[in-house]
Amino acid sequence: MNRLTLAWRNVTRNRRRSILTGGIVVFGFAAFALAGGFMAQSFEGLRLSSIRSGLGHLQFADARAFRESEDATLAFGLQDAATLTERLAADPSVAVVMPRIEFVGLASAGRRSVPFLGLGVDPAAETRGSDIPATVTAGSWLPAGEARAVVLGAGLAQTLNTRVGGVLTLLSTTPEGTLNAVDAVVSGIADIRLKELNDRYLATRLTLVQELLDAPGVVSKISVLLREPAAEDEVAARLLAGLSDSGQQLAVKRWEELAPFYGQVRMLYLGIFGFMGLVLLVVVFLATVNATLMSVTERTREIGTLRALGARPRVIVSGFVVEGLLLAASACLAGSLLALIVSAVLNASGIVLPPPPGATRGFPIHVQFFPAAYLGAAFIMIASVTAASYFPARRAARAPIVEALAHV
Repeated sequence: MNRLTLAWRNVTRNRRRSILTGGIVVFGFAAFALAGGFMAQSFEGLRLSSIRSGLGHLQFADARAFRESEDATLAFGLQDAATLTERLAADPSVAVVMPRIEFVGLASAGRRSVPFLGLGVDPAAETRGSDIPATVTAGSWLPAGEARAVVLGAGLAQTLNTRVGGVLTLLSTTPEGTLNAVDAVVSGIADIRLKELNDRYLATRLTLVQELLDAPGVVSKISVLLREPAAEDEVAARLLAGLSDSGQQLAVKRWEELAPFYGQVRMLYLGIFGFMGLVLLVVVFLATVNATLMSVTERTREIGTLRALGARPRVIVSGFVVEGLLLAASACLAGSLLALIVSAVLNASGIVLPPPPGATRGFPIHVQFFPAAYLGAAFIMIASVTAASYFPARRAARAPIVEALAHV
């Protein structure tokens, strides 16, 4: 009879204790794998939402715009934006090019005037490269043929007491410091997830903003959405080199450099996940030590008999360690099956989580299959059970043979 067979028989000899210990490992494994899958999905969702919020994978602007604040709107604007856009779009790695103008102003509807955060965009490019158009809940997103259409955040529309079809007057300051105004028509109302932005958001066409600011052909920045999987650093260097003869001091930044919130949330989740993993490790270790200690105590006379027959302590200890390995491995397989079933149920449940801080809407729960979490859980569970099996067995195997045989 080989060692594995003997170890498996010892595991199944006391089914109740083995099931109890294995159950702890199963649920510990499943909790670790599910938390890892949820964390991975949260990271991926936050990454995509950051990229498709208008940042893109890469963002090109005047080098000063990344270091300093503008004293006036478009003080660091990019000239001849149409040519820059065409050259960026010609690269095979580029999916969408989104020229943008960021500005501030005052929106007036009747007797009410409210400050807004304005965004001049190419409507077609934004539809393909941004998720903002999909948030329009009333009306439509800057329809073709309506050169003076604007889309308002729901909070801003409520403050202005206007609706789809309402007429607004937009006022802003040109780069030269003069005040200018244009008339616009509300074509849509968007429900932006961030409440602060929802209360101030206004989007319209680049041409209307350039008319308002008296800055034809100028944009604040150009966001670029790459084809996935995206080699961001390599493509950024290539695109920047291709624009080096434009006569402008261009610089490029990746989306992660422009989205510090992503890094902060990532570190928070990693801290929470690491703490939870440590707690699970301690729980599994203590439970397994207790079960193994009881097993070793019950088998003390058996250990003494084996020692009397010439078995070395390391052979006895290795037998208990193999039993722990078999129990942990089988429990990990059961735990992975449980995690897959629970994740499938959760993904199909349609449960919507509460809105995160600063947001106006929640999001449906989704647990991604994350192989690294399963491998990490298996390693942690097997290592803890093995260690918990080793120390009690080592102590019993080194006890005097006479005391072991006389143990009751």
